[in-house]
Amino acid sequence: MDQQTPSSLGLLLIIATLVMFIMSLSIIMFAVLYQQKMRRKKQEMIQLELNYKNEMVQATLEAKEIEQRRIAIELHDDIGSSLTALKLSFASLPIGEEDRKLLNEGVQITIGKVRSLSNRLLPSILEELGLVPAVKSLINTLAQQIHYIRFSIIAVNDPKHESQTREVSLAVYRILQELVNNILKYAEATSIQITLEQNEGGIRLIIIDDGNGFVPTKEDKLKSQSLGLKNIESRSQQIDAKIEYQLMDPGTKVILVWEPKEQV
Repeated sequence: MDQQTPSSLGLLLIIATLVMFIMSLSIIMFAVLYQQKMRRKKQEMIQLELNYKNEMVQATLEAKEIEQRRIAIELHDDIGSSLTALKLSFASLPIGEEDRKLLNEGVQITIGKVRSLSNRLLPSILEELGLVPAVKSLINTLAQQIHYIRFSIIAVNDPKHESQTREVSLAVYRILQELVNNILKYAEATSIQITLEQNEGGIRLIIIDDGNGFVPTKEDKLKSQSLGLKNIESRSQQIDAKIEYQLMDPGTKVILVWEPKEQV
């Protein structure tokens, strides 16, 4: 039986070592590539889930707007017309002039409330004149109806740089409605200050109240009863806007910023 020389044994040892090294390297490369693949899969799943949630939010908001539009039209065309016809019919009633006047005033107040509700559900001025006039109209209407709160508004608009779409304008308008509604319901405030800036840099909305300071947590936004907060969060995500809450002394300051995306 032939004996292997020391040199051939050394060569075999080198070859074996090289083979082991290549196998180890292959295993390491396989593990690294597998981990990278799994990370990509995980990221894809997260992105798919995020896209699905965004699509669901978009569909929900669109369905809500469609329903509000339907109700607003019915209020304006059906109930509003019926109330106007009822008011006109008072002229033929066999009642005294004073009673007729009281009936007319009561129906006129109801007609005004129906029109106000219809406008809140479907702000036609938003589509006709734009965001700034619509916000001014909303705040002026609230100031006339609610006397225990001082409303003030500063609205700056550069019509040359109205780069936002109808979707963005509507989302900002609805967010303002929700924020003001939350202040009226919970803050016990005596004043609300609103600043709206619209220019080439986008939209900046600031709402300051002097009530009970409140900064919502993630848990607050997830609570089933916090529908207003969910709407605010959903609409800000819908248009990719940033919203920030700050505690004041007293009150709360909310800042919403939307910036137009660069055209590719």
